Amino acid sequence: MEALFQRNWYTEVRRSGNGLLKAKTSYVDTHREAVAHLTVDINTFVIQEAFWEEQRSSQPIKARTLQVTPLLGSEAYLSSAGVLKETAAFLKDSLATALFSETVKGIIQAETFLLSERGYSSKEDYDSAWMNFYSGSCRYFSNLNRITKTWFDHVGESERTGNLFVRFKTQSFINLGENSYLLIGNLSDSFHEVNVQITLKEGIVEEVNGALLRAPDLVCRESVSLLSNLQGIAIKGTGKKELAGILGGEQGCIHLIDLVNDCIKAIIC
Repeated sequence: MEALFQRNWYTEVRRSGNGLLKAKTSYVDTHREAVAHLTVDINTFVIQEAFWEEQRSSQPIKARTLQVTPLLGSEAYLSSAGVLKETAAFLKDSLATALFSETVKGIIQAETFLLSERGYSSKEDYDSAWMNFYSGSCRYFSNLNRITKTWFDHVGESERTGNLFVRFKTQSFINLGENSYLLIGNLSDSFHEVNVQITLKEGIVEEVNGALLRAPDLVCRESVSLLSNLQGIAIKGTGKKELAGILGGEQGCIHLIDLVNDCIKAIIC
């Protein structure tokens, strides 16, 4: 076996005082290194500061830090997809959208520990709001009649003071020889832990395995069986929307879909 390429992501969301949250996603791969920074109002999640920091690239560059003005004043929440896409054009770098999107996802996840700041009267109020909004969106929210644990049963706490949320992701692309390759993806964060391994033979998925080692409910783990839908598919270049359909749509796991999508983007040949 020969490792050809690796990607590593780290997202962190922290209280910073003065009614603000500091969030960032750091990214390092075989060829480059960059960080997306956001500072948001703790009550409204409106972006106060947005910076792009780049330290290393396969192309000769000077380390740089740039303010990302298109993001200023927008909300770092579920409606931010459109403005996040603008970061790629603004910075002339498609990686920027991915890193700022990961940072916003982290802020959304950190909301679990900001109930009063975000206007929720209780854990039950927060649970109810998310069940209504996300109904039918993934394995968990499409099977609410079958779940055995609430979100806060899974989280096990409702208060954090400094660090609110962390997420690690890695993807590796490995040459097995004889035109065979192995993709390995891992995700571990404050609430979830996911692993996938995809073997390619002449560009076709020959074997795929995975696991949800931590998830909100046992019903989530059933989505792993949908990975078998990838067998026989030439996945390089598969779009995320198409991939989501292959992996079960509303009956799939969004974190598993995201991780497989990240793995596909790690294919370099």
